[in-house]
Amino acid sequence: MSRIRLVDVAEHAGVSRATASLVVRDSPLVADATRERVRESMQALGYVYDRSAAALRNSRTGVVGLIAPALSHPYLTQFVTGAQDVLEAEGMLVLAGVTHDDPGQQLRLLTALAERKIDGVVVVPANGSAPEDLGDSPMPLVQLVRRVNGTATDYVAADNASGSYQAATHLLEHGAGHIDFVGGLPHFSSYEPRLAGVVRALAEAGHRPPVVHPCEPARQAAVDAAAAAIADGADALVCYSDEVAFGVLEAAQLAGKRVPDDLLVAAFDDVAEARYSTPSLTSVASSGELAGREAARLLLRRLAEPYAEPERILVPSTLIPRASCGCAAITSQSRN
Repeated sequence: MSRIRLVDVAEHAGVSRATASLVVRDSPLVADATRERVRESMQALGYVYDRSAAALRNSRTGVVGLIAPALSHPYLTQFVTGAQDVLEAEGMLVLAGVTHDDPGQQLRLLTALAERKIDGVVVVPANGSAPEDLGDSPMPLVQLVRRVNGTATDYVAADNASGSYQAATHLLEHGAGHIDFVGGLPHFSSYEPRLAGVVRALAEAGHRPPVVHPCEPARQAAVDAAAAAIADGADALVCYSDEVAFGVLEAAQLAGKRVPDDLLVAAFDDVAEARYSTPSLTSVASSGELAGREAARLLLRRLAEPYAEPERILVPSTLIPRASCGCAAITSQSRN
């Protein structure tokens, strides 16, 4: 028989994992009726709370972890810088680990850090992560950039819906009549909000919903997806990421389409290459450093207030117009 986990108790009682956690820790924040329901589920399932292990977890080491798919991506580099600044100012030692977007490697890193009794961890989850890998962490955990469905942890991300809404609205202002959405995969946590912002902008303008062309956020995959969008008659594309947009620019060239004369393009991430591509790329920017600082702040708060309800923070997103949307007049300024 498999081990009964706290998430099983929460599901049986019809509460969140965070609420079940508050009950087993005797928090006064839970209503009596809810507390009784959770305890009845614990008894029915045979769940036993290991208080000695919990006591060990509550001792401080002054060490925290930062785990990400890669440290080469500019946004993730900014996040590490922001988080380190806050944590090291509090006297914490920061250990960084790379998962290469492999959930198995992520679980190995989380297990190794937990075995070393570190105080907590900030994680950019690997795509395909299982909810229990993060939700059942024995140490305080903050998710950054991505969020795994079915988990109840603190979470920081860019305001993706606002960013894509700005992008689609701007393309409409430039005369776009047929906007499609290219790139990303539906199970990515940022996919739905980025698509939702485009859908909202088009609905408000009285346009039909966008045709979606999912693909891995890689240039070659984007070339094929963009070719389908161009063949569909799109005259403007909102791209899941800058990396996808660079593939779109290549696909447009192969199709004999000029950007922005024949095809308007906007994307996400505002990487350095966006300023220097031909044409320069209109992109949604969000401060990775601010996201990292907020994630570190949430982790410190979680250490100080272990019973607090999980918090979600959305970092503002801002559209940076450049030549790919038709803003040629400001292109030279945006390169600086």
